[in-house]
Amino acid sequence: MTLELTWLRTWVEVVDAGGFARAAELVHLSQPRVSAHISNLEKELGCSLIERRVRPLTLTDEGKALLPRARAVLAAADELTSGVLAEKGVIAGTVRVASFASASAQFLPAVVTRLDELHPHIELSILDGDVGIIETALSERRVAVALRPMRPEPRDRSFSVRPLWREPFVVVAPVGHPLLENDLVDPRQLGGERIITIGNPLLDETVGSEAESAFSALRRGLPAGSVSHQPSTLGAMVRAGHGIGIMNYLGFAMIRQDGLETRELAIDQYRDVGVWWHSERPLNAAARAFIDIVTSSPRPEGTWEIPVTA
Repeated sequence: MTLELTWLRTWVEVVDAGGFARAAELVHLSQPRVSAHISNLEKELGCSLIERRVRPLTLTDEGKALLPRARAVLAAADELTSGVLAEKGVIAGTVRVASFASASAQFLPAVVTRLDELHPHIELSILDGDVGIIETALSERRVAVALRPMRPEPRDRSFSVRPLWREPFVVVAPVGHPLLENDLVDPRQLGGERIITIGNPLLDETVGSEAESAFSALRRGLPAGSVSHQPSTLGAMVRAGHGIGIMNYLGFAMIRQDGLETRELAIDQYRDVGVWWHSERPLNAAARAFIDIVTSSPRPEGTWEIPVTA
């Protein structure tokens, strides 16, 4: 059997991209060339890996069984290459990172600058998503490292984490709103307001997954509002007078703020953020270097250290 790593890598790119056309763009190959790689791989393995007549892209049973092993082989090949270079004092390779919007906007730019200065041969790619997307990407080996809130706890208990920062939840209101009279907003003051918050709009969430538990004892008078993935959408809706926003501090820092003011929400609940990886899967030298830079970088302005007992 003659099995080329390029075929395997192209197939995994097709799976991750959800189609041949998008994968062709990502790997800088023509679509016919991508199709040829997949066909060659299937011919060598003696089975079909993708259901050609099904949309969206669906794997066959053989494809589903091969995927985790293919990711392991590619990770081992990358580790072999980066390991040899590391022995020569050069850290190189590709690091795929999953992150959420406010961390990508308020923390990662400085990290990338420092990474380029210390390790110019490392290539970084970033996948933005919510907590669920981040966890799935890390579990499925589509990324090696993730920036993710500590809550809710991941379902995959094999994840390792190093804490990075703590930030408060804030209330966002139009300038002049009565809620802005004090430095802290008591949650009971929100009883007559329509709430707009960050979360998954496809789930039954009123205040988003992270703040849900903090409000559980106080929400009897809290009306259902709307949930959005995007902080910018929340800001625009509040600015237009459609409700009061509840979001994490860095989420507010990244959006357009004219016409808006914010106050800290007086609850014993915070967004704690960490850098995560899968403890049962080896990290290449480039991923380890990225984690080292992340953990040694200054925390974003307006956040503080997570207490050891937290």
